[in-house]
Amino acid sequence: MIGPLIAKLFTGEASIYLARLRTAMTIYIVMAILALGAIGFLLNALFTWLAFRFGHVQTSIGFGVVCLIGVAIMYVVLLMARRVPQQRARDRVQRDVASIASVAAISNLPTIFGLVRRRKSVLLVPIGLASIWGLFMALRGYRDRY
Repeated sequence: MIGPLIAKLFTGEASIYLARLRTAMTIYIVMAILALGAIGFLLNALFTWLAFRFGHVQTSIGFGVVCLIGVAIMYVVLLMARRVPQQRARDRVQRDVASIASVAAISNLPTIFGLVRRRKSVLLVPIGLASIWGLFMALRGYRDRY
């Protein structure tokens, strides 16, 4: 936005550019006000419909709970945004390492499939591990039940 303004200053068309910018800003402000009104009326209609269906108190409680959940979500987002840059850098490095590892694993898939095609007994390893895991989970569920 600054680049075109500087160019217009040199050509003498800055006043025309600023007038258009002012007009666009006014239109965007009016659109924002109308959008807020539309959202307000839609929420009012939703509240009225739900109040007719479930009752005024229950609907008010529901709207309050939804608003509190929204506030909690926004608070979590705020906490994540305020993290120190070192933590964000560490997280970025961990994501980069994970993506590199996944690319390496995917690039080795043809080799793995070729090995499986030549030696079918290699398939017994993941099947055996999955069976052991399933047996462990079943025994743990049985133990927790009694």
